[in-house]
Amino acid sequence: MRVVQRTIQRTAAAVAAGALAFARLGGNALAASPVAHDQITSTGAGAANNVCVGAVCTATSVFAIVNSPGGPTQACLDITRYEQVATGFVPLGYETGCAPIAESALSFDTRGLSSAALSSTEITVQAFTCDASGCSPTGTRTALVSATYTGIGEVDTFRSNSKSSFRGCTMYFVGKGSSREAAATLTIDGRSLEALGSLSTSSQKIKVICH
Repeated sequence: MRVVQRTIQRTAAAVAAGALAFARLGGNALAASPVAHDQITSTGAGAANNVCVGAVCTATSVFAIVNSPGGPTQACLDITRYEQVATGFVPLGYETGCAPIAESALSFDTRGLSSAALSSTEITVQAFTCDASGCSPTGTRTALVSATYTGIGEVDTFRSNSKSSFRGCTMYFVGKGSSREAAATLTIDGRSLEALGSLSTSSQKIKVICH
């Protein structure tokens, strides 16, 4: 479970930053010059708590990401209720939403991934209820969310390279970074939950050459 969470959060940070860099290098930038460069640094912290009372369970997760310069920077809250049954699980309802944050709202130890903290943030979440026919929206509310993360275990490093072509241009992508499992305390509307998750930091460099 922790490995899956770490992989999802690492991928989310890389995809968001890579897509942003690609967009920033498109259109007028490429038309003005046959060579374009961009670089984005991403930091992310996320964790999830899952608790069951009988067969009914609630999964709560908080994820925050900062992409700089000028990238998507936000905190997200997801709360899912479901019932465990013999064949798997039945969704009962969920709440989900994200809010933009300032870079300073997520303090982060980028060197050792030893800790991170999301300062108190208001997030508007959309609620849904689910039955046999599917899930339907039931309204919105504002949740007050904060979180602290402490790195545990070893720091893992990763690196990726790719090359692709489009419309007479070639794009070179290099991504690298590190991640670490984390123990966290999530606080939602004054209620604290212990959770497991991960911390990650990465950088993406993109170079586009048009012929």
